[in-house]
Parts: sequence; C-alpha cells; structure tokens
Amino acid sequence: MDERERGRRRLESGSLRGSRRPARLAHRAKGRSAAAVPGFVAASDARRRMLRGVRGVSAAWAAVVLVDVVLIRAHVLEDTYTGISTLTGAVAGPLLLGIHRGWAGRPSLGVRDGRHLLSARTLTGVRTLDLDGLVGVRRFETIQRTGGYLDEFRLHDRQGVRLTATNERAVDAALRRALAPSASLPARNGVPTVRITRHARTALGVAPRSRVPRAVHRFWGLLMTTAATGVPALAGYLAACVLAGTGILGRPGH
Repeated sequence: MDERERGRRRLESGSLRGSRRPARLAHRAKGRSAAAVPGFVAASDARRRMLRGVRGVSAAWAAVVLVDVVLIRAHVLEDTYTGISTLTGAVAGPLLLGIHRGWAGRPSLGVRDGRHLLSARTLTGVRTLDLDGLVGVRRFETIQRTGGYLDEFRLHDRQGVRLTATNERAVDAALRRALAPSASLPARNGVPTVRITRHARTALGVAPRSRVPRAVHRFWGLLMTTAATGVPALAGYLAACVLAGTGILGRPGH
C-alpha cells in the first residue's frame, strides 16, 4: 500500500508540474508581446507633461534673461552682451513650439477598447492620440537644412492631445479610415466635425484639394520655421535691452 501510494503521489506531482509549465510559457509569451506593444498614455497625463515642459522651458528662458540683465547692470558684462538673451530665445522658441505641437519620432498604431490610437514619443514623453476623436488635421511641409523636404501631419483630438506624425503610408491609411465616417456626417451648426485643411486633403486624396502649388506650401513652411526661431530671439533681445536700460544698438538708452 505504501509503494502504491508513493507512486500515485509521484504521478500527481508530475502532472501538476506539467500543467504549470504551459501556464508559465504562456505568461512569458504574454509578457514579451506586451513589451512589444507600444505604450499608451492617458490624455490627462500627456497634457500634464506638456504643460510641465512649457513651464520649464519658459522659466529657464526668463531666468537666463534676468541673469543677463543683472550682469549687465552690475557692469560684469558689457551692454552688447544682450546676445545671450537673443540666443536663448532662438533656442527656447522652437522648443516651446515642439512641445506644444508634439514633435514626435516614428509613430505606432494600435487598437485599445475598440478605439484606434496613434502613439509616439515626443519631447515630453509618449503621447497617445485618439484617431476616432480627431477634431483637426493640418499638413506642414518645409525645406530641410540638410536637404530634402519635411512632410508631416499636425493632429489634434477632442481630449486636447496634439501630435505631429510623418506623412507616411501607414499614417495616411489610418487617417483615411478615421476621417471616412466624419465625411459622411453633416456639419454641426455649420462647422465640420473634423477641420482638415485642403493641403492635408491633397495628401490623403480627399476632395476638395488644394490648388496652391506644392512649392508655395514648402516656401511658406520655411518662413514659419524661420519665424519660430527669429521672433522669440527678437523678443529675448528686446526684453534684455528694456530691462538693462540698453539701446537697441547696444548704447545706453538714456
């Protein structure tokens, strides 16, 4: 009886170990697949990170200008050293614009709870945009300094998440799928459910398309890129001149 009981227990323990092994393998496979799926971030977290980034860059910009002004007034630096504030504005301006627009790397598409999502890593972390809740689609083109052209979509959903995605085949297909239902819906109080520019419609093959030549769009994008750097640089320079009591040409204003 004892030998039979021991044999039966050995068989039961072996079967239990065998049944646990597939469960462990399934758990490991699930972990690997979950790690491969791009991370999805709640809209509230994305907005909070965006505001934190904007405040951080703005505070750093203001601090550099104030330090520049104090050093000029203390005669540690000459009056012409307002260029420090100018350079800081030239750097802070594009950073603020990139944080607000959600300049991102290569986007990832996914589905969660029946919602089609677009997720990408931005300057303030990963942002997830709801493609089924789009309210604005714009297209931006410009000439790159290294050669070639930049072509991207600037997206905005109902939850206030903004994300910039490169104009590529996968993104185009996802946008066409997301915009197809809204195209058949009537406008609310005369306002379209999704505001999409004609330039963006041209890229997606949706009517009505833009009649403006593509070269004009690219030149306009170049002007906007230059303004994003030049205007904040000028603002930093003027603020330093006013606070330090320096004239526009570096001479004392009084």
